[in-house]
Amino acid sequence: MRVGDIDGAIELLRNGEVIGYPTEAVYGIGCDPWNKSSVVKVAEIKNRSFEKPFLMVAASVNQLEELVDISSLSEDVMKSWPGHTTWLIQARQSTPYWLRDNETGKVGVRVSNHPTIIKLCRLYGRPLISTSANISGGREIRKQLDFKKVFSKSISYLVDGNIGDYEKTSIIIDMETNKKLR
Repeated sequence: MRVGDIDGAIELLRNGEVIGYPTEAVYGIGCDPWNKSSVVKVAEIKNRSFEKPFLMVAASVNQLEELVDISSLSEDVMKSWPGHTTWLIQARQSTPYWLRDNETGKVGVRVSNHPTIIKLCRLYGRPLISTSANISGGREIRKQLDFKKVFSKSISYLVDGNIGDYEKTSIIIDMETNKKLR
């Protein structure tokens, strides 16, 4: 596994690869959400069902335009971003089915305040899948050495950087009901 800068990750994302990177609380695993085979790879790496949609992270609200109607975002959503809160929001009809929850039609999205994620999404030009670096049901990873031990055979690139100061992964709230789910 190579550890390198954000520029080194961009070409890999464009080629359908899965990368690792630091987030606000833990290391994350990500890919291009619109590349279905990449999203399947993330599910396989995590040993998680492809039927359960992944959350996405963006550098700005405008990057979410392809996924949700940003003019419909609530005041609570707008106040929480950029930040550590993921919102479940009704997806656009054009949003790929593998990014939406089958039952609700919603997507989980967040505008990050982590400098590495912001730069990664800006340079890539769109949001990324963002899921905690762990095998499904396992402990989240907070140390680069642990990330390498667990994922060195399945992920070829880790963006160098520090995780943020949050103790837990992002809060998840349903925008429609304002119900906190995590």
